[in-house]
Amino acid sequence: MTCLCGKDLTYNEAGLSKKFLAGGELLCIRCLAKRLDVSEERLREKIEEFLRAGCKLFVKE
Repeated sequence: MTCLCGKDLTYNEAGLSKKFLAGGELLCIRCLAKRLDVSEERLREKIEEFLRAGCKLFVKE
């Protein structure tokens, strides 16, 4: 899987895209942060929150 910018996606980046974007578009954390107008750090925090909640779209890296 690759982002529109050409970067190979991690499992968690794909999970974030599935959580926040409709339509199946997959973006890396940098492109997703720009699209959502949030910081990359905030998206990393969301990954941790989803992990603690037991969401299967994310893995401990």
